[in-house]
Amino acid sequence: SAASDVYKRQVIGSPPCTFFSRLQGLNKHMYRDNAVWMDKFNSCLEQAKRYVRFCIKIYNHQRESGRYFLHEHPWLATSWMLPEMLKLESQEGVQKVRTDMCQFGMMTPNRKGELTPVKKPTRWLTNSPCLADCLEKHCPGDHTHEPLLGGRAKAAQEYPSKLCAQ
Repeated sequence: SAASDVYKRQVIGSPPCTFFSRLQGLNKHMYRDNAVWMDKFNSCLEQAKRYVRFCIKIYNHQRESGRYFLHEHPWLATSWMLPEMLKLESQEGVQKVRTDMCQFGMMTPNRKGELTPVKKPTRWLTNSPCLADCLEKHCPGDHTHEPLLGGRAKAAQEYPSKLCAQ
């Protein structure tokens, strides 16, 4: 089928988002006077930027070879503002879509230990119209979400099985 052919000819990138997270802004504010912490953070951020730039080189190679790519990072990750990412996003045939992960069954325990949906807005960048259509899913707002605070963000790094089955 056409959809299975798409999967054979694509590359999927999901580099670690830790140092691009908006939550890291809170840590940077808290440790702003700690030169050792800030130096380590900035070094790790530069390494994370190099990783994303490497992924972009692979995506460009895929595009130039007539193949597909798919890139994922949280919706508000600061990596989306890297000049190389903005350039890739502006290329003809490249689409940006949003997924609210609750639509694919992402859950986390609440304070009572009950599994509760997680919204986790996620941005995808792809040159595959088929993948873009499959991934564009927004929460209808008919349920509550558990915030990804207090150590919950790490568990949300794993894709829900319903997403993987797409």
